[in-house]
Amino acid sequence: MRLRQVVDGLVENALRVTPSGAPIVLGARSDGGKVVVEVRDGGPGLVADDAEVAFERGALRDRYRDVRPVGTGLGLSIARRLVLRLGGTIAAGVAPEGGAVFSVTVPEEALYAPRTFPSRSSDTAPSGWEA
Repeated sequence: MRLRQVVDGLVENALRVTPSGAPIVLGARSDGGKVVVEVRDGGPGLVADDAEVAFERGALRDRYRDVRPVGTGLGLSIARRLVLRLGGTIAAGVAPEGGAVFSVTVPEEALYAPRTFPSRSSDTAPSGWEA
């Protein structure tokens, strides 16, 4: 669920900046016990300095708010935190399509971790659920 949240946010960013007719590419592969998911676009892309600060809160928003469509400046920072909680990494770079590429790598077991549900002192978890 968290990986899906990250990918949804990256796709939303790509849709925001990619001109009509330019590509947005999603890819996923297994790589030695890890899953790698990429979101690539044909938008305006990133420069080397952008990749260094891309996951800092508001950094790209502040750089580009007068140049191209931007979001709140929180999405990439949140994506990094979610990926780190899954035991993975996230990186930004230049895509072959000319725009940006965001690559997320997580251990396969992170995708199959048991779900837990918060418990409330007055409630008991239904049979078969972890509290």
